[in-house]
Amino acid sequence: MFRPIAAEQLAEAVTAVLTAFRRTDLQRAGIPGSVAIRICENGWPTGPGRSEQQQAAVLETVVRTVAALAADLNIDGYSFFALRDADSTAEGLFHRFGLLRDDYTPKSAFETYRRLINELGSPPVAPH
Repeated sequence: MFRPIAAEQLAEAVTAVLTAFRRTDLQRAGIPGSVAIRICENGWPTGPGRSEQQQAAVLETVVRTVAALAADLNIDGYSFFALRDADSTAEGLFHRFGLLRDDYTPKSAFETYRRLINELGSPPVAPH
């Protein structure tokens, strides 16, 4: 679903979608709350009218919201849609989802994601 959501409503929208998915959609499908949800391929592209700073702010809001809901909704993971842009010069919406430009130089969101992983991510499990 691609529709604009005001920045001040983003956390509320993410909360509503994930809560409805867990408590309504999965329940209707007979999938119990003990089955974890993993958020995959989530992202926000850059491009005309979509600044790199906005991408970083959206990422921060979404990841913090998912982390805050994780225990209550049994969310066990989050992954961003694309590490690198497909084509950083293309005008289309689907070419610039990356945290890095197509030449691997970081966008603002790259450091935001790194910081959030360090702050909110699980510590690595030591090998036995």
